[in-house]
Amino acid sequence: MRFDDDVIVTRMFERDDGDVLLLIHKPRPDPKPESDIDPARTPWKCFYTIRFPDGEIKHRSCTGIDGMQALLLAIGAAAGDIRRTRDGTGAARSIIRWLGETDLGLSIQHFD
Repeated sequence: MRFDDDVIVTRMFERDDGDVLLLIHKPRPDPKPESDIDPARTPWKCFYTIRFPDGEIKHRSCTGIDGMQALLLAIGAAAGDIRRTRDGTGAARSIIRWLGETDLGLSIQHFD
């Protein structure tokens, strides 16, 4: 499966040893029985890719009840993957910044 053509947004982060690139791919229906959350609805999947300066590449996905939920879950999961290793220890990675700040800008406070 190729993912080069379905990137909908990107963000570049800074790390002391180079840039970290996040690519969010277009959500798509995922009509697989093992992914069904609600049998009356086709679940959606949203892939994301993270490229670290040391050559590590993470390519993962999140499944939601619709495209919006899958997208929001992917953004949240990507934020965790950017900040923490998934080697079983959950150790924090080197400090990563966006626009010079440690807030990566991947969450939004509700506008109540």
